[in-house]
Amino acid sequence: MTPPATRPRTSSAPATDPAAPTGASSSPMSRAIAAVMSPAVLAGAVLMIAGWVDSRGWGLLWAAVTAAVLLGLPMAVLIYLSHRGVVDSRYVRRREHRFPVYGSVSVLIVAMLALHYFLGPTLGIPLSVTLTAMFLLLGVVILMAITLVWKVSAHTAMAATFAVAVPMLLGGWLIAVTWIVPVAVAWSRVRTRDHTYWQAVVGIWIGLLIGGFYGLMWHLWV
Repeated sequence: MTPPATRPRTSSAPATDPAAPTGASSSPMSRAIAAVMSPAVLAGAVLMIAGWVDSRGWGLLWAAVTAAVLLGLPMAVLIYLSHRGVVDSRYVRRREHRFPVYGSVSVLIVAMLALHYFLGPTLGIPLSVTLTAMFLLLGVVILMAITLVWKVSAHTAMAATFAVAVPMLLGGWLIAVTWIVPVAVAWSRVRTRDHTYWQAVVGIWIGLLIGGFYGLMWHLWV
């Protein structure tokens, strides 16, 4: 009598997304830091602080409008695209997906800067908000150029810019507190395996240079 044929065993484990980080990415703390100190959040904070320091309520209003267009709109689109599966997450982990995102944001910032240039005197848009938007564009362009060949961390770049810019706007003593931001963000990005140690460190150096240049232009122009 011939024994019944046995079915080959199949694994019940769900398929994994090759783009998703593994292992240490389950850390709730690292994910929370990446969300709370994301580039959009920190860039928005710098915009709001700059607007308030320069023109108080009026500057804060224009900073909020600029942040909604330049930061809120792209993030909303990325969240939508990630839900549709077009990109792997709202932080766009795959390097090849980042270039079109950076390019689109650059075009959006250029359009906003054109609005500031032509209508700024009529609408009373504070120079501080325009200057901050210009440096956002500079940061995006630098990251976009590097991303062509290497996945540098935008999170740590913006965190370092924040750490330098805020003390220059509000008082140098704040560097005793703000330095914690890029350190925490770098730990988070390496911990979640979204970036390597050197990708996080190079991002910090880029942010320090941009933040220092921003502070210099602030004191010269505003």
